[in-house]
Amino acid sequence: MWGRDTGGCDVDGDLATGRRLRDLWARRSRERRGEPHGDWWTPAVEAVCTAIVRGEGLPDACERLGQARARADMSIGDTLTDLAALFDALGGAQPPFDLITALASGWVDGGRSGDDCRDPLTGLASAAYLRTRISELYRGAGGPAGPAEHRLVVVALPEGLDPWRRTARLIVLGHELSRSFTEGESLALLGGSRMAVLTPAAAGSKERLHRLHSEVFAEHGARVWSLALPPGCGEALALVDDVGRPPPL
Repeated sequence: MWGRDTGGCDVDGDLATGRRLRDLWARRSRERRGEPHGDWWTPAVEAVCTAIVRGEGLPDACERLGQARARADMSIGDTLTDLAALFDALGGAQPPFDLITALASGWVDGGRSGDDCRDPLTGLASAAYLRTRISELYRGAGGPAGPAEHRLVVVALPEGLDPWRRTARLIVLGHELSRSFTEGESLALLGGSRMAVLTPAAAGSKERLHRLHSEVFAEHGARVWSLALPPGCGEALALVDDVGRPPPL
């Protein structure tokens, strides 16, 4: 049987029952996460297996699974790893992007406050939050002095990545940015493939960015550079918009 919702993964005869699929999925998930997790099973797991066997309703089941994982305090990284383990059990294909989206959406609903301004996958703030912080910087400075002492560090993923790889790299690089900038800088996700950090100029020096690129970002094909903030607040906000747009194809 070919699973329409699984992106064409073949559910062979040995896996055509929900119970056998569930058992193999549990084993693959345990192997990938490298730790025992006795609370892995939930009714949402059964819903996912049933949807696969029936060949319909998998996005809704994945959303329900994301909610259950969040309520169990499972991180978004482990939740995505669990989904990857399911598709490993189905034959090694990558999860379709609509299922990743459904899972992440459920995880947000299950464990995040609606007032949280952070992106649930990367932990970075929203572009709107960065714009607010920049506006506050200009108002507090009473002129160009404050902005002149800050820079905007930009990290860009390579273009053309499939959704699964792009999501995985955003998660990893968002984590690395949070580890690298720990002095109250403002970190934000700009669009689907770019991140930015509002930081004092000293923390965004060329030497530091070169080190970050060689030690972290180059491995993932990402570029990193920094920009001086313009004299006016409106220009700075326009700069954030421009940086967040991917280059034309």
